[in-house]
Amino acid sequence: MVSLPMVMSMSFDTFLIFINRLFLSKLGSDYMNASLIGGLTEMVAITFFNGVISYSTAMVAQNLGAQKTSRCSLVLVQAFFIALCCYPLALALIPPAHAFLNSFDVPELQNTLQIQYFNILIYGCIITMIRHAFACFFIGLGKTRIVMTATLSGLVATLFLSYGFTFGKLGLPALDIIGAPIAVVIGNFVALCFLLVNFFNKEYKENYSTNKCWRLSKRILSTLIKKGLPSGTEMFLNMLAFLTLILLFDTQGLVAATATSIMFNWDLVAFVPLIGLEIGATSLVGKYVGARDFASANRVTHSGIKIGVCYSFIIILFFVGVPEILVNVFAPHSITPEWAESQILAVKMLRLAAIYVTVETFIVIYAGALRGAGDTLAAMCIMSGLHWLLTGIVWVFFNIFETSVIQTWAFTVLIFTIWPLFLFLRWKNGKWRRAWILQ
Repeated sequence: MVSLPMVMSMSFDTFLIFINRLFLSKLGSDYMNASLIGGLTEMVAITFFNGVISYSTAMVAQNLGAQKTSRCSLVLVQAFFIALCCYPLALALIPPAHAFLNSFDVPELQNTLQIQYFNILIYGCIITMIRHAFACFFIGLGKTRIVMTATLSGLVATLFLSYGFTFGKLGLPALDIIGAPIAVVIGNFVALCFLLVNFFNKEYKENYSTNKCWRLSKRILSTLIKKGLPSGTEMFLNMLAFLTLILLFDTQGLVAATATSIMFNWDLVAFVPLIGLEIGATSLVGKYVGARDFASANRVTHSGIKIGVCYSFIIILFFVGVPEILVNVFAPHSITPEWAESQILAVKMLRLAAIYVTVETFIVIYAGALRGAGDTLAAMCIMSGLHWLLTGIVWVFFNIFETSVIQTWAFTVLIFTIWPLFLFLRWKNGKWRRAWILQ
Protein backbone atom coordinates (compact mmCIF):
# COMPACT_ATOMS: atom_id res chain seq x y z
CA MET A 1 0.00 0.00 0.00
CA VAL A 2 2.99 2.32 0.47
CA SER A 3 4.45 1.62 -2.98
CA LEU A 4 1.18 1.76 -4.96
CA PRO A 5 0.60 5.52 -4.53
CA MET A 6 4.28 6.09 -5.39
CA VAL A 7 3.92 3.98 -8.53
CA MET A 8 0.89 6.09 -9.48
CA SER A 9 2.73 9.30 -8.59
CA MET A 10 5.72 8.38 -10.74
CA SER A 11 3.29 7.33 -13.48
CA PHE A 12 1.72 10.80 -13.39
CA ASP A 13 5.16 12.42 -13.76
CA THR A 14 5.99 10.06 -16.63
CA PHE A 15 2.68 10.81 -18.31
CA LEU A 16 3.43 14.52 -18.05
CA ILE A 17 6.87 14.16 -19.67
CA PHE A 18 5.36 11.87 -22.30
CA ILE A 19 2.59 14.33 -23.17
CA ASN A 20 5.05 17.23 -23.43
CA ARG A 21 7.14 15.30 -25.94
CA LEU A 22 4.02 14.14 -27.75
CA PHE A 23 2.83 17.74 -28.18
CA LEU A 24 6.26 18.82 -29.42
CA SER A 25 6.56 15.85 -31.80
CA LYS A 26 3.72 17.35 -33.80
CA LEU A 27 5.97 20.33 -34.53
CA GLY A 28 8.68 18.02 -35.91
CA SER A 29 11.10 15.28 -34.93
CA ASP A 30 13.79 17.81 -33.98
CA TYR A 31 11.47 19.27 -31.34
CA MET A 32 10.76 15.86 -29.79
CA ASN A 33 14.43 14.90 -29.79
CA ALA A 34 15.36 18.28 -28.28
CA SER A 35 12.84 17.96 -25.45
CA LEU A 36 14.23 14.53 -24.52
CA ILE A 37 17.86 15.69 -24.46
CA GLY A 38 17.11 19.10 -22.91
CA GLY A 39 15.02 17.55 -20.16
CA LEU A 40 17.60 14.88 -19.40
CA THR A 41 20.40 17.48 -19.32
CA GLU A 42 18.51 19.45 -16.66
CA MET A 43 18.03 16.23 -14.71
CA VAL A 44 21.77 15.55 -14.90
CA ALA A 45 22.51 19.09 -13.68
CA ILE A 46 20.39 18.72 -10.51
CA THR A 47 20.39 14.98 -9.99
CA PHE A 48 23.42 15.06 -7.68
CA PHE A 49 21.67 17.56 -5.41
CA ASN A 50 18.38 15.67 -5.56
CA GLY A 51 20.28 12.46 -4.84
CA VAL A 52 21.68 13.89 -1.60
CA ILE A 53 18.22 15.16 -0.67
CA SER A 54 16.72 11.76 -1.50
CA TYR A 55 18.51 10.07 1.37
CA SER A 56 16.27 12.07 3.71
CA THR A 57 13.57 9.50 2.83
CA ALA A 58 15.59 6.74 4.51
CA MET A 59 16.49 9.00 7.47
CA VAL A 60 12.87 9.98 8.06
CA ALA A 61 11.82 6.34 7.85
CA GLN A 62 14.57 5.21 10.21
CA ASN A 63 13.64 7.83 12.81
CA LEU A 64 9.99 6.89 12.45
CA GLY A 65 10.85 3.24 13.00
CA ALA A 66 12.86 4.24 16.09
CA GLN A 67 9.82 6.27 17.30
CA LYS A 68 11.72 9.57 17.21
CA THR A 69 8.95 11.42 15.39
CA SER A 70 10.07 14.97 16.15
CA ARG A 71 13.35 14.34 14.34
CA CYS A 72 11.50 13.41 11.13
CA SER A 73 10.58 17.01 10.37
CA LEU A 74 14.06 18.13 11.43
CA VAL A 75 15.48 15.90 8.70
CA LEU A 76 13.20 17.62 6.18
CA VAL A 77 14.46 21.07 7.21
CA GLN A 78 18.07 20.03 6.62
CA ALA A 79 17.08 18.75 3.17
CA PHE A 80 15.38 22.11 2.54
CA PHE A 81 18.58 23.97 3.47
CA ILE A 82 20.55 21.76 1.09
CA ALA A 83 18.13 22.61 -1.74
CA LEU A 84 18.57 26.35 -1.15
CA CYS A 85 22.36 26.10 -1.06
CA CYS A 86 22.48 23.94 -4.19
CA TYR A 87 20.51 26.32 -6.43
CA PRO A 88 23.47 28.67 -7.16
CA LEU A 89 25.62 25.61 -7.84
CA ALA A 90 23.03 24.32 -10.31
CA LEU A 91 23.03 27.66 -12.16
CA ALA A 92 26.83 27.56 -12.30
CA LEU A 93 26.50 24.35 -14.34
CA ILE A 94 24.78 26.13 -17.24
CA PRO A 95 27.98 26.95 -19.22
CA PRO A 96 29.44 23.42 -18.81
CA ALA A 97 26.08 21.94 -19.83
CA HIS A 98 26.00 24.06 -22.99
CA ALA A 99 29.58 23.03 -23.81
CA PHE A 100 28.67 19.37 -23.27
CA LEU A 101 25.68 19.55 -25.62
CA ASN A 102 27.67 21.45 -28.25
CA SER A 103 30.36 18.73 -28.23
CA PHE A 104 28.09 16.18 -29.93
CA ASP A 105 27.52 16.16 -33.67
CA VAL A 106 23.73 16.29 -33.64
CA PRO A 107 21.51 18.23 -36.10
CA GLU A 108 21.96 21.99 -35.63
CA LEU A 109 18.26 22.72 -35.15
CA GLN A 110 17.95 20.01 -32.49
CA ASN A 111 20.95 21.38 -30.59
CA THR A 112 19.57 24.93 -30.59
CA LEU A 113 16.16 23.75 -29.38
CA GLN A 114 17.48 21.44 -26.67
CA ILE A 115 19.60 24.23 -25.16
CA GLN A 116 16.55 26.51 -25.03
CA TYR A 117 14.51 23.75 -23.38
CA PHE A 118 17.27 23.10 -20.84
CA ASN A 119 17.67 26.78 -19.96
CA ILE A 120 14.05 27.21 -18.89
CA LEU A 121 14.09 24.10 -16.70
CA ILE A 122 17.39 24.86 -14.96
CA TYR A 123 16.30 28.36 -13.92
CA GLY A 124 13.19 26.82 -12.34
CA CYS A 125 15.01 23.93 -10.67
CA ILE A 126 14.87 25.50 -7.19
CA ILE A 127 11.16 24.68 -7.15
CA THR A 128 11.91 21.13 -8.28
CA MET A 129 14.47 20.57 -5.52
CA ILE A 130 12.32 22.00 -2.72
CA ARG A 131 9.34 19.98 -3.92
CA HIS A 132 11.55 16.89 -3.88
CA ALA A 133 12.64 17.58 -0.28
CA PHE A 134 9.06 17.81 0.98
CA ALA A 135 8.03 14.75 -1.02
CA CYS A 136 10.86 12.75 0.60
CA PHE A 137 9.51 13.69 4.04
CA PHE A 138 6.06 12.31 3.33
CA ILE A 139 7.44 9.23 1.59
CA GLY A 140 9.63 8.47 4.59
CA LEU A 141 6.54 8.62 6.81
CA GLY A 142 4.70 6.25 4.45
CA LYS A 143 2.21 9.03 3.55
CA THR A 144 2.61 8.42 -0.14
CA ARG A 145 -1.00 9.28 -0.98
CA ILE A 146 -0.21 12.91 -0.21
CA VAL A 147 2.70 12.83 -2.67
CA MET A 148 0.49 11.16 -5.27
CA THR A 149 -2.22 13.81 -4.91
CA ALA A 150 0.33 16.62 -5.07
CA THR A 151 1.79 15.14 -8.24
CA LEU A 152 -1.67 14.81 -9.77
CA SER A 153 -2.46 18.48 -9.05
CA GLY A 154 0.81 19.50 -10.71
CA LEU A 155 0.08 17.21 -13.64
CA VAL A 156 -3.31 18.75 -14.34
CA ALA A 157 -1.89 22.27 -14.27
CA THR A 158 1.05 21.36 -16.49
CA LEU A 159 -1.08 19.45 -18.97
CA PHE A 160 -3.34 22.39 -19.77
CA LEU A 161 -0.51 24.92 -19.78
CA SER A 162 1.71 22.75 -21.98
CA TYR A 163 -1.06 22.27 -24.54
CA GLY A 164 -1.87 25.99 -24.53
CA PHE A 165 1.73 27.20 -24.76
CA THR A 166 2.75 24.67 -27.43
CA PHE A 167 -0.14 25.26 -29.85
CA GLY A 168 -1.37 28.72 -28.82
CA LYS A 169 -4.65 27.39 -27.42
CA LEU A 170 -6.82 28.13 -24.34
CA GLY A 171 -6.11 31.84 -24.69
CA LEU A 172 -2.37 31.35 -24.19
CA PRO A 173 0.37 32.49 -26.60
CA ALA A 174 2.19 29.92 -28.74
CA LEU A 175 5.68 29.83 -27.23
CA ASP A 176 7.14 27.04 -29.36
CA ILE A 177 9.89 25.04 -27.60
CA ILE A 178 9.98 27.18 -24.43
CA GLY A 179 6.28 26.76 -23.64
CA ALA A 180 6.49 23.15 -22.46
CA PRO A 181 9.28 23.67 -19.88
CA ILE A 182 7.56 26.80 -18.54
CA ALA A 183 4.46 24.66 -17.99
CA VAL A 184 6.57 22.07 -16.15
CA VAL A 185 8.00 24.69 -13.77
CA ILE A 186 4.53 26.07 -12.98
CA GLY A 187 3.20 22.54 -12.44
CA ASN A 188 6.02 21.80 -9.99
CA PHE A 189 5.10 24.95 -8.07
CA VAL A 190 1.46 23.84 -7.82
CA ALA A 191 2.55 20.44 -6.47
CA LEU A 192 4.90 22.11 -3.96
CA CYS A 193 2.09 24.31 -2.65
CA PHE A 194 -0.05 21.23 -2.01
CA LEU A 195 2.78 19.58 -0.04
CA LEU A 196 3.35 22.75 2.01
CA VAL A 197 -0.32 22.98 2.98
CA ASN A 198 -0.21 19.40 4.27
CA PHE A 199 3.12 19.85 6.05
CA PHE A 200 1.78 22.75 8.13
CA ASN A 201 -1.64 21.31 8.92
CA LYS A 202 -2.71 20.49 12.48
CA GLU A 203 -1.99 16.74 12.32
CA TYR A 204 1.66 17.16 11.37
CA LYS A 205 2.20 20.06 13.75
CA GLU A 206 1.03 17.89 16.65
CA ASN A 207 2.65 14.58 15.65
CA TYR A 208 5.87 15.75 14.01
CA SER A 209 6.40 19.28 15.38
CA THR A 210 6.52 20.75 11.87
CA ASN A 211 6.13 24.29 13.23
CA LYS A 212 9.10 23.95 15.62
CA CYS A 213 11.67 22.28 13.41
CA TRP A 214 13.06 25.24 11.47
CA ARG A 215 16.60 25.21 12.76
CA LEU A 216 19.98 23.90 11.71
CA SER A 217 21.00 20.52 13.11
CA LYS A 218 24.68 19.99 12.39
CA ARG A 219 24.51 16.32 13.31
CA ILE A 220 21.55 15.50 11.07
CA LEU A 221 22.83 17.73 8.26
CA SER A 222 26.27 16.12 8.31
CA THR A 223 24.74 12.63 8.38
CA LEU A 224 22.41 13.48 5.50
CA ILE A 225 25.31 14.79 3.44
CA LYS A 226 27.60 11.89 4.36
CA LYS A 227 25.03 9.22 3.57
CA GLY A 228 23.48 11.13 0.70
CA LEU A 229 26.71 11.85 -1.16
CA PRO A 230 27.05 8.28 -2.53
CA SER A 231 23.40 8.34 -3.55
CA GLY A 232 23.75 11.75 -5.21
CA THR A 233 26.98 10.77 -6.91
CA GLU A 234 25.37 7.58 -8.17
CA MET A 235 22.35 9.38 -9.57
CA PHE A 236 24.55 11.99 -11.24
CA LEU A 237 26.87 9.43 -12.82
CA ASN A 238 23.94 7.27 -13.92
CA MET A 239 22.04 10.14 -15.51
CA LEU A 240 25.15 11.54 -17.19
CA ALA A 241 25.93 8.10 -18.63
CA PHE A 242 22.31 7.70 -19.78
CA LEU A 243 22.34 11.13 -21.44
CA THR A 244 25.68 10.39 -23.12
CA LEU A 245 24.32 7.05 -24.32
CA ILE A 246 21.36 8.71 -26.03
CA LEU A 247 23.54 11.43 -27.55
CA LEU A 248 25.85 8.76 -28.99
CA PHE A 249 22.85 7.28 -30.79
CA ASP A 250 21.79 10.78 -31.89
CA THR A 251 25.17 11.29 -33.58
CA GLN A 252 24.24 8.53 -36.04
CA GLY A 253 21.87 10.87 -37.87
CA LEU A 254 18.30 12.15 -37.76
CA VAL A 255 16.78 8.72 -38.40
CA ALA A 256 18.68 7.15 -35.50
CA ALA A 257 18.01 10.16 -33.25
CA THR A 258 14.26 10.04 -33.87
CA ALA A 259 14.04 6.25 -33.44
CA THR A 260 16.09 6.44 -30.23
CA SER A 261 13.91 9.24 -28.83
CA ILE A 262 10.74 7.27 -29.53
CA MET A 263 12.15 4.08 -27.99
CA PHE A 264 13.42 5.84 -24.86
CA ASN A 265 10.18 7.81 -24.49
CA TRP A 266 8.30 4.53 -24.22
CA ASP A 267 11.07 2.97 -22.15
CA LEU A 268 10.72 5.80 -19.63
CA VAL A 269 6.96 5.28 -19.55
CA ALA A 270 7.63 1.65 -18.64
CA PHE A 271 10.51 2.31 -16.28
CA VAL A 272 9.54 5.32 -14.18
CA PRO A 273 6.62 3.61 -12.37
CA LEU A 274 9.21 1.06 -11.22
CA ILE A 275 10.99 3.94 -9.49
CA GLY A 276 7.85 4.22 -7.37
CA LEU A 277 8.47 0.65 -6.24
CA GLU A 278 12.12 1.52 -5.62
CA ILE A 279 11.15 4.49 -3.44
CA GLY A 280 8.67 2.31 -1.57
CA ALA A 281 11.39 -0.27 -0.97
CA THR A 282 13.78 2.43 0.29
CA SER A 283 11.16 3.80 2.69
CA LEU A 284 9.96 0.46 4.07
CA VAL A 285 13.41 -1.11 4.34
CA GLY A 286 14.64 2.03 6.12
CA LYS A 287 11.71 1.82 8.55
CA TYR A 288 12.25 -1.86 9.35
CA VAL A 289 16.01 -1.52 9.58
CA GLY A 290 15.49 1.40 11.98
CA ALA A 291 13.38 -0.95 14.11
CA ARG A 292 16.01 -3.72 13.72
CA ASP A 293 13.43 -5.92 12.00
CA PHE A 294 15.67 -7.39 9.29
CA ALA A 295 13.26 -10.22 8.43
CA SER A 296 10.58 -7.71 7.44
CA ALA A 297 13.15 -5.77 5.41
CA ASN A 298 13.81 -8.95 3.43
CA ARG A 299 10.11 -9.64 3.07
CA VAL A 300 9.17 -6.24 1.62
CA THR A 301 12.09 -6.48 -0.82
CA HIS A 302 10.83 -9.79 -2.19
CA SER A 303 7.26 -8.46 -2.32
CA GLY A 304 8.44 -5.48 -4.39
CA ILE A 305 10.10 -7.84 -6.86
CA LYS A 306 6.92 -9.88 -7.28
CA ILE A 307 4.85 -6.78 -7.98
CA GLY A 308 7.44 -5.47 -10.41
CA VAL A 309 7.65 -8.71 -12.37
CA CYS A 310 3.86 -8.79 -12.83
CA TYR A 311 3.94 -5.19 -14.04
CA SER A 312 6.82 -5.93 -16.42
CA PHE A 313 4.92 -8.71 -18.18
CA ILE A 314 2.19 -6.22 -19.08
CA ILE A 315 4.78 -3.87 -20.60
CA ILE A 316 6.32 -6.75 -22.57
CA LEU A 317 2.95 -7.47 -24.17
CA PHE A 318 2.83 -3.92 -25.53
CA PHE A 319 6.46 -3.72 -26.61
CA VAL A 320 6.34 -7.05 -28.47
CA GLY A 321 2.70 -7.13 -29.55
CA VAL A 322 1.90 -3.63 -30.78
CA PRO A 323 5.17 -1.66 -31.23
CA GLU A 324 3.94 -0.11 -34.49
CA ILE A 325 1.03 1.53 -32.68
CA LEU A 326 3.33 2.86 -29.96
CA VAL A 327 5.75 4.33 -32.50
CA ASN A 328 3.06 5.97 -34.62
CA VAL A 329 1.82 7.95 -31.63
CA PHE A 330 4.82 10.25 -32.22
CA ALA A 331 4.23 10.70 -35.96
CA PRO A 332 4.58 14.38 -36.97
CA HIS A 333 1.85 16.23 -38.83
CA SER A 334 4.00 16.18 -41.98
CA ILE A 335 5.31 12.67 -42.79
CA THR A 336 8.79 12.64 -44.36
CA PRO A 337 10.95 9.82 -45.80
CA GLU A 338 13.20 10.14 -42.73
CA TRP A 339 10.21 9.50 -40.49
CA ALA A 340 9.36 6.29 -42.36
CA GLU A 341 12.91 4.99 -41.79
CA SER A 342 12.80 6.05 -38.13
CA GLN A 343 9.52 4.21 -37.68
CA ILE A 344 10.99 0.89 -38.85
CA LEU A 345 14.08 1.27 -36.68
CA ALA A 346 12.08 2.32 -33.60
CA VAL A 347 9.88 -0.79 -33.85
CA LYS A 348 12.94 -3.04 -33.83
CA MET A 349 14.48 -1.18 -30.88
CA LEU A 350 11.26 -1.41 -28.87
CA ARG A 351 11.04 -5.16 -29.35
CA LEU A 352 14.61 -5.55 -28.12
CA ALA A 353 13.84 -3.30 -25.15
CA ALA A 354 11.19 -5.80 -24.06
CA ILE A 355 14.00 -8.23 -23.20
CA TYR A 356 15.33 -6.16 -20.31
CA VAL A 357 12.04 -4.76 -18.94
CA THR A 358 11.76 -7.55 -16.36
CA VAL A 359 15.44 -7.17 -15.49
CA GLU A 360 14.84 -3.54 -14.54
CA THR A 361 12.54 -4.69 -11.73
CA PHE A 362 15.32 -6.59 -9.96
CA ILE A 363 17.72 -3.68 -10.41
CA VAL A 364 15.51 -0.96 -8.95
CA ILE A 365 14.17 -3.01 -6.03
CA TYR A 366 17.52 -4.33 -4.81
CA ALA A 367 19.17 -0.92 -5.32
CA GLY A 368 16.33 0.80 -3.41
CA ALA A 369 16.53 -1.74 -0.59
CA LEU A 370 20.30 -1.28 -0.25
CA ARG A 371 19.88 2.50 -0.06
CA GLY A 372 17.15 2.19 2.55
CA ALA A 373 19.47 0.07 4.68
CA GLY A 374 22.23 2.68 4.38
CA ASP A 375 24.43 0.65 2.01
CA THR A 376 24.57 3.54 -0.45
CA LEU A 377 28.22 3.19 -1.46
CA ALA A 378 27.79 -0.37 -2.75
CA ALA A 379 24.63 0.62 -4.65
CA MET A 380 26.51 3.54 -6.21
CA CYS A 381 29.44 1.41 -7.39
CA ILE A 382 27.24 -1.30 -8.89
CA MET A 383 24.74 0.99 -10.61
CA SER A 384 27.26 3.53 -11.90
CA GLY A 385 29.49 0.73 -13.14
CA LEU A 386 26.58 -0.62 -15.17
CA HIS A 387 25.70 2.68 -16.83
CA TRP A 388 29.24 3.67 -17.76
CA LEU A 389 30.07 0.19 -19.03
CA LEU A 390 27.07 0.38 -21.36
CA THR A 391 28.06 3.87 -22.51
CA GLY A 392 31.61 2.73 -23.22
CA ILE A 393 30.34 -0.27 -25.18
CA VAL A 394 28.15 1.95 -27.36
CA TRP A 395 31.06 4.32 -28.06
CA VAL A 396 33.36 1.41 -29.03
CA PHE A 397 30.77 -0.20 -31.28
CA PHE A 398 29.99 3.03 -33.13
CA ASN A 399 33.52 4.42 -33.38
CA ILE A 400 35.75 1.34 -33.52
CA PHE A 401 33.65 -1.46 -34.99
CA GLU A 402 31.29 0.90 -36.90
CA THR A 403 28.29 -1.35 -36.26
CA SER A 404 24.73 -0.40 -37.12
CA VAL A 405 22.36 1.22 -34.64
CA ILE A 406 20.27 -1.93 -34.19
CA GLN A 407 23.34 -4.17 -33.70
CA THR A 408 24.76 -1.81 -31.08
CA TRP A 409 21.42 -1.62 -29.27
CA ALA A 410 21.09 -5.43 -29.25
CA PHE A 411 24.48 -5.91 -27.59
CA THR A 412 23.72 -3.16 -25.08
CA VAL A 413 20.52 -4.95 -24.05
CA LEU A 414 22.42 -8.23 -23.69
CA ILE A 415 24.95 -6.71 -21.27
CA PHE A 416 22.16 -5.04 -19.28
CA THR A 417 20.39 -8.33 -18.56
CA ILE A 418 23.23 -9.77 -16.44
CA TRP A 419 23.65 -6.81 -14.09
CA PRO A 420 20.96 -7.60 -11.43
CA LEU A 421 23.14 -10.52 -10.31
CA PHE A 422 25.63 -8.12 -8.66
CA LEU A 423 22.90 -6.34 -6.67
CA PHE A 424 21.34 -9.65 -5.64
CA LEU A 425 24.67 -10.97 -4.36
CA ARG A 426 25.26 -7.76 -2.39
CA TRP A 427 21.83 -8.04 -0.75
CA LYS A 428 22.16 -11.75 -0.08
CA ASN A 429 25.51 -11.51 1.73
CA GLY A 430 23.84 -9.34 4.38
CA LYS A 431 26.51 -6.63 4.66
CA TRP A 432 23.74 -4.04 4.50
CA ARG A 433 22.82 -5.00 8.08
CA ARG A 434 26.18 -3.69 9.25
CA ALA A 435 26.00 -0.63 6.98
CA TRP A 436 23.09 0.74 8.97
CA ILE A 437 23.71 3.36 11.64
CA LEU A 438 20.70 5.02 13.22
CA GLN A 439 20.68 8.71 12.38
